[in-house]
Amino acid sequence: MHKMGKTWWGERFLHVLETYTEPSRLVRGRQYLSGQRIDQWAVKGTRVEARVRGKINPYYGMHEVPVYDTWLQFEPVPHAAWDEALGLIGSRAGYISRLLFNEMPDEIERPLAGLGVSLLPESHREIRSGCSCPDVENPCKHVAALYFLLAARLDQDPFLLFELRGLSRADLIRRLKATPLGTALAAALDEAPAEPVAAASFFTRPLAQPLPAAVSPHGFWRGQRRLPAGVEPPATAAVAGILIRKGGDYPPFWDKDESFVDVMDAFYEQVRKKGKDWL
Repeated sequence: MHKMGKTWWGERFLHVLETYTEPSRLVRGRQYLSGQRIDQWAVKGTRVEARVRGKINPYYGMHEVPVYDTWLQFEPVPHAAWDEALGLIGSRAGYISRLLFNEMPDEIERPLAGLGVSLLPESHREIRSGCSCPDVENPCKHVAALYFLLAARLDQDPFLLFELRGLSRADLIRRLKATPLGTALAAALDEAPAEPVAAASFFTRPLAQPLPAAVSPHGFWRGQRRLPAGVEPPATAAVAGILIRKGGDYPPFWDKDESFVDVMDAFYEQVRKKGKDWL
């Protein structure tokens, strides 16, 4: 099972659960998640609902696999506070560009804190939970399993944080694109990539040159023309890095712990260095 809380926001999200939950319940919650006991789950505004399969326990009269209704309810951020927060985000290119690239800015919580806005819950008081299981303790292991599942999804989709705090994904993107900076960045994102141009050959082919009427020994060995003083730099790649960054650090197909964008950056840096050394 892959690590959860791979991003700073996923790690902070799990920290809230760890502060008010017994370690034994955390272990069992992870086991429930890794055992694929969450049959279905859905985000409905600021509420996350799921159906979690329990275990057969004849001692308590459970001879069939029970299914429990489990939920998490997040406290929404007031609309007036969101208006101020989006005005601040929309005025800073570093924030709005990364959000439109499906990335979460590292410092976004710092300026929002001055407005009284927090994307991540700071304590368990901002998250209510419940389960239909007979366990009187809250959170139970079923709630913990749903919490871990949500942390894993937050690693892949940071926009879910905004939705859980009362700002839908569609409304966030629409309002970001409506700002002057967002309008310019959205135009770049919507540009269609250049059409590939077919080449006559995969490898470079030599060009035939007419033979001179006479060749002196000096000209044969030294050549008739001087070699160029330098090599022209290679042409800019037709596919920009914007296509890679648009998927974010953890796109759905990427199941590694390391950021997909960081891996691709390192890969292209190695290609660039090798190409430069070869030239």
